[in-house]
Amino acid sequence: MLKMGNNDTSKVIGIGTVCLKTSNGTKLILKNVRHVPDNHLHLIFASVLDDDGYFNTFGGAQWKITKGSLVVAHGTKFSSLYRLKSYILFNVVNVADCDNSYDLWHKRLSHISEKGLNCLAEKNLLLVLKRAKLKNYAHCLAGKQHRVSFKSHHSSRKSEVLELVHSDLCGPMKTKPFGGGFYFVTFIYDHSRKLWVYVLKTKDQVLGVFKQFQASVERETGKKLKCVRTVMVVNLVDLLMNTVGSRVFDIRKLLPRLLSSMVWQKG
Repeated sequence: MLKMGNNDTSKVIGIGTVCLKTSNGTKLILKNVRHVPDNHLHLIFASVLDDDGYFNTFGGAQWKITKGSLVVAHGTKFSSLYRLKSYILFNVVNVADCDNSYDLWHKRLSHISEKGLNCLAEKNLLLVLKRAKLKNYAHCLAGKQHRVSFKSHHSSRKSEVLELVHSDLCGPMKTKPFGGGFYFVTFIYDHSRKLWVYVLKTKDQVLGVFKQFQASVERETGKKLKCVRTVMVVNLVDLLMNTVGSRVFDIRKLLPRLLSSMVWQKG
């Protein structure tokens, strides 16, 4: 706390060193400066300057501060105080704590290892530090641990283009498209990953689009579509019965197995 002349007190929130540049270009360094937000005046006590080795001369409404033969600053009398023309040098560090600990350099250098710090210290790049001994930081240990590698799994693809085709249906879209297509269905070769996309206005158009796709690719490749894998359940039985040809089967026995695997197999 700082006690004023009227016996009031103000809170001091900080103490440091301030460097001023006076009107004649000389630097005036003030030590142990109190930062009092409630005080709107920047006050310098002549007795403190006298303790720091400065010589104060008052007379003729003038104030002169000297140190040896050097004139540091001039001031003029204003009311009951003397006013000094100066400003704070913001491009210099007014207060600095010299912390050269290894923990600080460890954080500054992106959590460098102890070996790396010792290497820099041996090259005299860390000021007076010589030998590093870091604490065991949990976040550093966790960040530098190696993740267990996944087991290598080679993706298997079919050897022919129509041996397996993947298909899926997406929709309905929340936003109405310009063409009115709220759904789209995809067909992908498992062999080459070639993709076909068909836009649908309604979900029941899947069967017609599939027939169109099947006829197109079989005519283009000269091969028969063997298997279709999908997650769609729409028109599943109708699609199956239209693609298996005239083969006779018991749909009651086949459907549970078909729904579990979601694979449409042409016989």
